[in-house]
Amino acid sequence: MTLLQERDLSGITLSKGVAMAPLFFFSSLSQTTPSFKTLSPGQEEGEFQRFKTALNNCYKDLETIRSRLKTEDVQKGVVAILDSHLQMIRDPGLLEKTRKKIFEHLPAEYAFRQVIEEYLKRFNKIKDPFFKERAYDVKDVATRVERHLLKDDLSPLDEIIEPSILFMKEASSTLVAELSPLKVAGLITESGSETSHAAILARAKGIPYLSGIRYKDLVEEEGERVILDGFGGKVIVNPSLESLNRFLAEKQRRDSLEGELDALRALKAETFDGYRLRLSANIDLEGELDLLHRYGGDGVGLFRSEIAFLKESSFPDEEAQYRIYKSIVDSMKGLPLVIRTFDIGGDKGVLPVTVHEENPYLGSRAIRFLLKEKLVFKTQLRAILRAAHGAQVSVMFPMISGLSEIKEAKALLAQVEKELEQENIPFKKNIGVGSMVEVPSAAILSDLIAKECDFISIGTNDLVQYSLAVDRGSDQLSEFYTPTHPGVIRLIKTVVSEANRQGIPVTVCGEIAADPRFVPLLLGLGVHELSVSARHIPYVKQEIRKTGIVRAARLAEEVLNLDDPEEIARLLEHYYTTL
Repeated sequence: MTLLQERDLSGITLSKGVAMAPLFFFSSLSQTTPSFKTLSPGQEEGEFQRFKTALNNCYKDLETIRSRLKTEDVQKGVVAILDSHLQMIRDPGLLEKTRKKIFEHLPAEYAFRQVIEEYLKRFNKIKDPFFKERAYDVKDVATRVERHLLKDDLSPLDEIIEPSILFMKEASSTLVAELSPLKVAGLITESGSETSHAAILARAKGIPYLSGIRYKDLVEEEGERVILDGFGGKVIVNPSLESLNRFLAEKQRRDSLEGELDALRALKAETFDGYRLRLSANIDLEGELDLLHRYGGDGVGLFRSEIAFLKESSFPDEEAQYRIYKSIVDSMKGLPLVIRTFDIGGDKGVLPVTVHEENPYLGSRAIRFLLKEKLVFKTQLRAILRAAHGAQVSVMFPMISGLSEIKEAKALLAQVEKELEQENIPFKKNIGVGSMVEVPSAAILSDLIAKECDFISIGTNDLVQYSLAVDRGSDQLSEFYTPTHPGVIRLIKTVVSEANRQGIPVTVCGEIAADPRFVPLLLGLGVHELSVSARHIPYVKQEIRKTGIVRAARLAEEVLNLDDPEEIARLLEHYYTTL
């Protein structure tokens, strides 16, 4: 008898954890194909009522799923993901557009599908991965409504008869919300991203999730036991005895680690030899503040203000923005908050003034866009200043490439302050001003930019992209997207050194800030604050507390003397595993 050879398939970790179970191939798509037949005159009203019934039944489904999430002790901010689905179903525009098409003699299934396709066109024009993920939510709702229209089986999860690792092309958020960790040990998909609602829900439920694994590489393994390593980003097929033993040891270690992480909440983010670091959260929505408070974060280092208005068909007015920002401020419980002004335009062109650009990543976006659309910019600044009154709030400008942009933005801020004062409207005076450093020119000019700011925040995701001329959203170029490139690390060091000379703090808010392997290096480079997704706070805090600042400084010095990205990566990995 010949033993099958072990195979390791590399993927992208969307939810950490380890699992071992049989592989189950799962299709969340409807197996029923509607037959098309044009409506006869007089049938339209009945067909519209059938559509409304399907919407109502879908709404009840989602309400049930939402209630289950609450009973599973999932954080309020995660449960709120289902709110967007419920709002979509209750959207008067969706109902009216579908009604019009039904009264053009289209059956409800086809009328609804045409309306959904119009919604998706808007999302598909956006190249930024974060925004494209929101199209999955639209597809998710559409699939559920169609199932009700077709009276299809609404419980495909019933097919799973034993705890399994599911494989599917892509995961929808409501599907993941329905998964029970007792029945689903792990999740593998061909596509997906860390910012997707499906990934957020998987993390909230503690279900390991890996994307980037091809169907053809696993199709012959259905029913076979595999190991999903959500820490190493691997699926191990035909695991050897050695791999099985490693899996069991790692699972035991991780189980005990969870208790240790909970105990970190009340502890400071400081090294064992007394170097204090601020550890803040990047947030998109108010609900995510639950995790910030739960894990003992020091504040919000980056609030992505544009996300709250993604689904709007026009720029929100001052009052709408004020209500959002004020709600965030009130939920901070006195902790500091940094609001980044709209990072829109170009690849994130979700609003009506967007124009087509051949290369949106290098186009009119973020601060460039705002300085052209001064009315939009001033409206946002007014709302921020009003909401910040009496609170620890700062404002930060994205995608700064030179000194003139900072000066012009600050001049508009001063103009807004003067107008509010003349109108006798309460606002925060002398609000802290920060600059994002995301492009090489800003890093090179950081000595000048630091003189104009109260703090600097390094967005490493874009800094890597623009420094190395690599589209970070491209699967084909992923091997060239290397945060350990010595050029990137030297740019970070330049920014930190120049900011230190001016006596202002530097935050790192990109993905490497949440990677425990990079934490000692960033400490050694002199970074003052890390801002990460709230769920990463305990892991990063743990890494900070077991690091010594003296040893971290030596590590940084050693890294700065290396010229090979892979060698730097190996050194960081060695340091991480030997702490």
